Amino acid sequence: MADHQRSSDQSRRRRPSKKPEKGRLPAKFTVDLSQPPRARYNHITPFFQRVIQATDLAGIFKDLTNSLAGPNIGKIARYVAQLLLRRVRSNEETEELRGISQGSGVPMYLLVAFNALLDVLLGCTSGGVRVGSGLRGHGEEGSRIVHLRTLDWGMDPLRNLIVELDFVRSEGGPVVASVVTYFGYVGVLTGVRKGLSMSLNFRGRHDTSTWWKEMAFRWHQAMVVLGFRPSISTVLRQILLENSPFLPEKGHDCADRKKDETQGIISEDKVATMISNLLPSPSTAAYLIFCTPQFVRVVEKDHCSGTVRSSETFLAAYNHDRSDEEDPAQLESMAEHLAQSQAACGMADLVSFSLERKERLDQMWQESAASRRRRLKSSGDAVAMADVLKFVKDSEISNEETHYAVLMDPGTGEILWRRAYEEEDFIL
Repeated sequence: MADHQRSSDQSRRRRPSKKPEKGRLPAKFTVDLSQPPRARYNHITPFFQRVIQATDLAGIFKDLTNSLAGPNIGKIARYVAQLLLRRVRSNEETEELRGISQGSGVPMYLLVAFNALLDVLLGCTSGGVRVGSGLRGHGEEGSRIVHLRTLDWGMDPLRNLIVELDFVRSEGGPVVASVVTYFGYVGVLTGVRKGLSMSLNFRGRHDTSTWWKEMAFRWHQAMVVLGFRPSISTVLRQILLENSPFLPEKGHDCADRKKDETQGIISEDKVATMISNLLPSPSTAAYLIFCTPQFVRVVEKDHCSGTVRSSETFLAAYNHDRSDEEDPAQLESMAEHLAQSQAACGMADLVSFSLERKERLDQMWQESAASRRRRLKSSGDAVAMADVLKFVKDSEISNEETHYAVLMDPGTGEILWRRAYEEEDFIL
């Protein structure tokens, strides 16, 4: 008996240990929306005090302006920024930034620039995929859409500012929304609440068919930077926290309103109406990904227009238009342009490999769905949760440019899985 026990113990000791997961869990905090905006981040700022000072936002801003405008014009732009960048469009967000500025010592103009420019310089993979539960597949009760998201770009110092935030409307109250973001960034890049998840991807193309459309687009960008118009990430925050003019008024449907207030969930009809209202609104160019428990929608947003694709099974957005898949030369041309104007941000490589990321994710989804159909002898298109986790961990989806990866469940309004990465995590 003793010999058998020793043999069993030795066998357990010889068993190879589980390979450690790449990355780290980001720091997590609660933000109480009932507090004055200027005080909402007071309990978080000390945690990031040394980190945000070591991050050198001034140096990042210098690199960014030099990359976008050249050293000479960049120097002038930084001087003008110190004089003019005093606020963002939202009074609430401006007050939050003032509180962060006071607590961290970071000049207000740098935080405003950070919030105005970041959402137009992100390379990402975002999408939704139907996940089955047990023996249930697509079309049967139990399956739902899960939102996958990686955020990529070349500003490595910002990796140390990655944070997860839960929003509540009263101290000790239930969580109404969650985001993964950078400390000091008050818009929404990646977020979820009951009934809806969302993410934002960089889009390097906009309508230049007439000089007027080009000028209108550039004018809008200038108005965002100067705080006269909301950024697209501010618009997403308003939608996430149900404080948006694009959402239907609550009084329009009493039955839906009562259901929404009781369950704290945004209905499918409400989301569809919101997207319709959002399309003609002025904004920068971006890919917007919205997931509900039963649908994934990808919006190719231009300045005052947009197109929508939707799916009940699988759909993803990267950093290229759907038309680029038919004519890859368009994407190559855009990548070459970015290589000349935004090399410091690492966007050229992210855009040039966008089609490869799509092909890889499509392949993994097709193989996983087919494997599950064979295993369960079903005709559904759902995959397992383990498959979705495999998707975001794949080396072509998460790479040395990836700052963080997230899985979100719009059904429960929760972040299911999240990892923050360093570049070294992907070095073989």
